[in-house]
Order: sequence, then structure tokens, then C-alpha cells
Amino acid sequence: MFSQRAPVAYSSPSMSSPPVLDAARRPRWRSSASPRPALRTVALALIAAALGLLGLAALTEVTGSPFLIPSMAASMALVVGAPKLPLSQPRNVVGGQIISAAVGASVGLLGQSLWLGALAGALALAAMMLARVPHSPAAATAVIGTTATTVPGWEFILLAGSAAAVLVLVGLVVNRLNGAPEYPLYIW
Repeated sequence: MFSQRAPVAYSSPSMSSPPVLDAARRPRWRSSASPRPALRTVALALIAAALGLLGLAALTEVTGSPFLIPSMAASMALVVGAPKLPLSQPRNVVGGQIISAAVGASVGLLGQSLWLGALAGALALAAMMLARVPHSPAAATAVIGTTATTVPGWEFILLAGSAAAVLVLVGLVVNRLNGAPEYPLYIW
């Protein structure tokens, strides 16, 4: 009734994860997710995220300007959690945040509503793609710039760009400590 399959032998003992198998050959109980990172990697990512986001919170407290934009937490997660992805590179993080903040501030000139926020998020995605700086968390920055910001548009753009730069700088330092010395793969 049930056919038994021999265990899959990996071609190299240095392979850290099993090769991708077609759905018919993949055992149902085996996950295709990437392997769990080492505890040291997780601890350093936690420290980096805390340092970066607490730094933005401190800047917010000191200046009274909202540097801790909620989408920056997702940006920080990409910078330290997936430093090799194109979305995590400085060009994409800073450029995407600046472009999206500009789109959000521009759409916000028409008013503040959920409808305009949705439009700003979509327009930000298109603008980032055209500028070749896609950064998914930045689309949320555009929505925030349209619906929730209390600062003038030009200031919101500067805040988003500055906050993104702080996160990239923290990422540079901590990724070096975390064994990802190749971050960034490219700057511009």
C-alpha cells in the first residue's frame, strides 16, 4: 500500500541543506525552509536590531522628530537577517526609503486618508522599481507618509533617509562581527 523510499544521499558532506526535490520525491515531513542559523548569528542579529532601533528611538527622544518610523524595523530585519539579499543593500535600503517617503509626502499633499495611503504604497513600489532600488519595507513608509505623519513632507523625507542610513551603518558593523564581511555586496 505505501511504498518505501530509500533515504536521499547528499552528494557532498559539506552541503548544509538537502537539495531541492520535486514534490513527488520530497518526504512530506521534511521542511524546505532554510536551516536554522547558529545561536551566535541570532544573538548578534538581535543585538544589531536592538542597537539600530534603540538608536532611532534615542534620536526621536532627543530631537522630537519621529526617526523611529515603524517600517524601519522591517528594514533592520533585512539588513541583519538577510544581508545578502538585494533588498538589504545600502542602495536599496536608503534609496528605497527616500523615494518612498517622497512619494508618501507628495501624495499626502492631496490629503490624509486610507485610500491615498494605499495609492502611495503602490506608487512607491513603482517608483522604487523604476529607480532600481526595491526595498519592500519602504512601501510602508509611503503609506505612513500619507496617512500618519505629523511632520512636513521635506522633513519626513530627511527623517526616512537618515534613519535608513543609521540602520545600514549598524548593519555594516554587526554583519562584520557576525561573519558576513561581504556586506554590503554593493553600495551603489
